[in-house]
Amino acid sequence: MLELFRNMIKEEWRMHSSFFGNRGFALFPVVITAVSMLLSLSMVVFGRIIIQTEVLLGLHYLFLFMGSMIGGFGLMGREIMDRRFGQISLLAYCSRTLPVSERVIFSTFIVKDVIYYFFLYALPFTAGFVAGAVLIGWQYPFFMLLTTLFMSFCIGLSLIFLLSTIYANLGKKALFLFLLIPGVFLAIFRSLSIFNLYALPPLTFYLEPAADMFIICLALALLPSIISIIFLKVDYPQSQEHYSNSFVKIAGKLGSYAYSHFMAKDCLDLSRSEGGPGKIVFSLLVPVALVWLFLPQLLKVVPGMDILVVFAVVVGMMASTMYNWLTESDMFSSYSFLPLTVPDVMKSKLNSYSLLNVVPFAVVLLAVLQAGRLQDIFHIVLVFTAVSMYVVSVTVYLTGLNTSFTLYSAGTFTTYLLAIGPVALGLIILAQVNFHFVLASAVLVPVAIYVLRASFRKWDGREV
Repeated sequence: MLELFRNMIKEEWRMHSSFFGNRGFALFPVVITAVSMLLSLSMVVFGRIIIQTEVLLGLHYLFLFMGSMIGGFGLMGREIMDRRFGQISLLAYCSRTLPVSERVIFSTFIVKDVIYYFFLYALPFTAGFVAGAVLIGWQYPFFMLLTTLFMSFCIGLSLIFLLSTIYANLGKKALFLFLLIPGVFLAIFRSLSIFNLYALPPLTFYLEPAADMFIICLALALLPSIISIIFLKVDYPQSQEHYSNSFVKIAGKLGSYAYSHFMAKDCLDLSRSEGGPGKIVFSLLVPVALVWLFLPQLLKVVPGMDILVVFAVVVGMMASTMYNWLTESDMFSSYSFLPLTVPDVMKSKLNSYSLLNVVPFAVVLLAVLQAGRLQDIFHIVLVFTAVSMYVVSVTVYLTGLNTSFTLYSAGTFTTYLLAIGPVALGLIILAQVNFHFVLASAVLVPVAIYVLRASFRKWDGREV
């Protein structure tokens, strides 16, 4: 297993470095370090209204959300074991030819991914944040902070892994079990105060180190993943799967629209790929639900921020991941036989992205209704639409049709952060000054259109 793990690590490195070189990939953690250091240094300004405990609360939730967004392994068992990245053959695909069980290979794959994210995100982020804190006179014990932040990441990943595995095995029947999970969670932590529930066990352990809390953190990080591995669905049916011809039917519903056939194909790819519509649930809706659940507590850190504006901005940014789904599971080599250019394929993906945006759009509407602020619905919807359009336009411009890989280039990721971060933060600050100032987000719509046109020019002439 150790040899398999070592080779998977090498495989991950070679796969990414082949796209933008060893240096471009190696500098990615440096960018994360620099960004976290700037975040820490910003406490010179915000430190007057934010105490260190509240800063730590935000950091631990950040890592919890990161883990939850990538924890849907249970939906992708066979896809990871087969063709995670198109036509690239991975070691994980060797379960049927090597004398190693599928669960051992998949377990090794997950351990590799966790360690990969530790060195790619957790370690450089903590190092940069602690270094910045030292410069402004704040003190954080490096190894303790690194441990608890990484625990938060693993807890988010592990819990979503368990939910996705239940869904993969039981389908719609799993919805009943999901209703029981909050009750079980409350039963386990009934002895903790409401603050500790919101603070997360890793942060509680950071503030007051104790053996029982450490055991709880480990249990939350490990037990859901162990259960998921035991019930992992990686079966390989002997017979071929057959589907009724739905292409013409779906394309017909879209009418004579120029990209209706491409959108019909994307719909079938999404529904028939591993996990199917469950990807929307576990890669988007569950993290969004967590954001909405805990956002009121997080916003107590900075009084005066409008919760709906922050939520609309966050959901708009998260919605851009759907463009990633549409491009990562498509086999673009088949397009090379068609009289199409890269911009043609991009436009088809953007049309499918627009259709999928109905889901996060509905979530934003529900949030407005739940908050009882129907009078502000135009402002909030405008913010979400503008942010979603702008973020996906930047993504398309920088990454083209290879979003999964290209963002791991240090230079590309830096540009991505500089293009999106100030805009998102600016909208939130505008809302804090005056709620009606968020109408300025309408400027992002023509900007997004301009960036998309520039994207089509940039990628025109490239091979699909």
